[in-house]
Amino acid sequence: MKKLDLRSDTVTLPTEEMYEAIRTANLGDDVYREDPTVIELQEKAAKILGKEAALFVSSGTMGNICGVVGQTKRGDEIILEQNSHIFQFEQGSSAVIGGVHTKTVPGKEGYLITPEMLEEAIRSPDSHHPISSLVSLENTHNLAGGKIWTIQQTQDLIKTAKKHHLKVHIDGARIFNAAVGLGVPAHELVKGADSVMFCLSKGLACPIGSIVAGSQDFIDQAFRVRKLVGGGMRQVGIIAAPGIVALDTMIDRLADDHANSKTLAKGLSAIEGITTRETQTNLLFIDISGLGITGQQFKKDLAKKGIIVSSRWDSVFRFVTHYGIEKEDVEFIIETIANLYSKK
Repeated sequence: MKKLDLRSDTVTLPTEEMYEAIRTANLGDDVYREDPTVIELQEKAAKILGKEAALFVSSGTMGNICGVVGQTKRGDEIILEQNSHIFQFEQGSSAVIGGVHTKTVPGKEGYLITPEMLEEAIRSPDSHHPISSLVSLENTHNLAGGKIWTIQQTQDLIKTAKKHHLKVHIDGARIFNAAVGLGVPAHELVKGADSVMFCLSKGLACPIGSIVAGSQDFIDQAFRVRKLVGGGMRQVGIIAAPGIVALDTMIDRLADDHANSKTLAKGLSAIEGITTRETQTNLLFIDISGLGITGQQFKKDLAKKGIIVSSRWDSVFRFVTHYGIEKEDVEFIIETIANLYSKK
């Protein structure tokens, strides 16, 4: 029985071309900035994003730490959407590592920080307050179900931030899903941002790694932050090599994941007792409360059929389509859930 793991796009396995790239990678010491494979990946990533320079890091969280700590001072404040990954899922790293205070705003439609919201959130220069110095947006937004920030929405926020002398960090773990979803180049979605992070290990199917990009001055500071948190790796070209393959071959195919997610949404919404939320990319949230069973039972029932899912709340599940989940797999998932729960 084939296992269909929909918990996350982090469960993807490398392509054969990636395995070969690992085997044949040219290596050097990356702490000395001498690994040729890492250098090639960083230059390619910077070019794709329209940034001056880039840095390979071990994870998206490490990339976000570089983005925040590398652009703030202790006692500064970062403004975040209240359900953002940096605030919800990174152990308060901004405060723990950087001494940075966080201020959250409830996003419009659960993800969007409007210019008006940002201006309301920015602190006055009163000496009692921390200094607002950075705003971060998440594109696509995980807990909002993979919602996309458009070019205009992003530029409106950046313009407002710059007016108030704030830097802008984009948590773009799935920025290429956003770009493919909108049909625009990724660099258009991050234009004007001071820093951007994206994950190689999610939809792009690499086994390890993320990229943080920005100006050369920022990357030099991010390099120091990476070292601070234990990210000074040595012959790291063996895990950077798949990233080169991914940027050359895996971006356009994200459209398949989006199509599969929409097919899944349509099929599951036809089952009485299941409610689906809008899916713009590869993340689909469903509510099974109408089925009259617990989330734990739902997981057990599906696991017996080889379908692995995870819940965000007891009755709300996130289904993530990715490399390795094919159209016929989606059809099997819909048919299986319908057979299990359709009322006779």
